[in-house]
Amino acid sequence: MARRIVIVSEDLVEPWDEGIKKFTFSLGRALSSRHAVRMINVDRSGLAARQNGATPGGDDAIVNVPGSRTFMQPALRRAVASAQPDTVIYVPSPSDTAGSFVRAFSLRRHWPRARHAMVALIPRRHPSRLKPFLKGAAPDCVFVPSYVSLLHLHNLSLSGDLLPVGIDLARFRPAAPGEKNALRRKHGVPEGAHVFLHVGHLRPKRNLGVLARLAGLPGAHVIAIGSTSTPEDAAVRNELERAGVRVIREFVPVDEFHRLADRYVFPVFDSEGCVEIPLSVIEALASGVPVIARPFGGLRDVVPAGDDVCYVANDDEMLAQAAALMQAPVPPVRALDEFAWDNVADRLLARLHAEQR
Repeated sequence: MARRIVIVSEDLVEPWDEGIKKFTFSLGRALSSRHAVRMINVDRSGLAARQNGATPGGDDAIVNVPGSRTFMQPALRRAVASAQPDTVIYVPSPSDTAGSFVRAFSLRRHWPRARHAMVALIPRRHPSRLKPFLKGAAPDCVFVPSYVSLLHLHNLSLSGDLLPVGIDLARFRPAAPGEKNALRRKHGVPEGAHVFLHVGHLRPKRNLGVLARLAGLPGAHVIAIGSTSTPEDAAVRNELERAGVRVIREFVPVDEFHRLADRYVFPVFDSEGCVEIPLSVIEALASGVPVIARPFGGLRDVVPAGDDVCYVANDDEMLAQAAALMQAPVPPVRALDEFAWDNVADRLLARLHAEQR
């Protein structure tokens, strides 16, 4: 059944190199292949207005409306109502804060005829005293990536369900024969180096100091690709570059760097350091690259440990595992068909509209 869908988020502008923006844009693109989709950017930063001005309306366009703390504004109401949606999906850039529940309530007021969902990608915890407010403001379903966050929703008596992150399996794929070496030559990787890759924000909450230690391993070549969507921490970058880490902070073909890597490393353990299921970890596995990671967020819920995924408890363990794996053959990597964007999009719609059947 084809549906009319509106997807709303904040600061939804290119480049798509930050987790929540990438998730929102990719979800909209997947749904638009089979449904009428309108994506609405609430331009809190003013970046879209400065770059392009207002984008003309249309089911295949990202419609920009002025920023608003509460979403109670005529431009947003008109943009939602003119699409006459049966489904409204809100992906808040700050995740499911109390303010995001206020904005979700505003969206329900703007178009109460639709089924409403919120997708919360970063774990937020609310005190029990807020339960009446959250229940009154909540959409029909809140989707989260981990069982821990789902349990928190249930403790607040909110309707919720699990939703994995999605990936583009056509773009993120294992290297073809000879491709890895060709990509290494293209991107200036030293011959014979063992490449460790990390992709994400350059900020203290991501515990990137361990990358500097990895760079000290004999034969290691460490690459850190920083997001261009958020400011970098100069001290973090300086520490990495002094240690010999190659820091890239420009929009590059990340999929190519995944295919040329030997191991992907994810040292983040601060719950606010990343979305709860890091897209980069799933993209690495889809590219045939084994992962060494801290057991962050809901990663173990969707990607259990195995030959291709090694979870470590601390930085010393990560360093020791990395050194050992440099001498070991590359293991086969699991299939990730369940993370295809079409499957993720279908799962969201099926759950959201299940009660109407």
